[in-house]
Order: sequence, then C-alpha cells, then structure tokens
Amino acid sequence: SDKQPTKVPRRTPMACEFCRGRKMKCDGIRPSCANCGKRQIACTYQPVSVV
Repeated sequence: SDKQPTKVPRRTPMACEFCRGRKMKCDGIRPSCANCGKRQIACTYQPVSVV
C-alpha cells in the first residue's frame, strides 16, 4: 500500500488569441506557441485580468 501521488498535468494559464479563437490546445510557450510557430503567424496573448 505504498501509493505515490499521481502527477496531474499542469494547465497552461492562458491560451494565445489564435488558439483561443480556434479552441485549440495551446502550449503557452512565449513568444510563439507551437501552433502559431507552425503557421508562422504572430502569437499574441491578452493580459491576465485579476477579478
């Protein structure tokens, strides 16, 4: 009964505008995520708003 805690994959805190608009998984890498890098488009992120 030596259970090790399972690792939960961490979510990217914010998707870029392109991934958010297409509802795609964004890896959140800056300055350009993988999806934007493949398409050679500008990768932009909205500032995080704290509520």
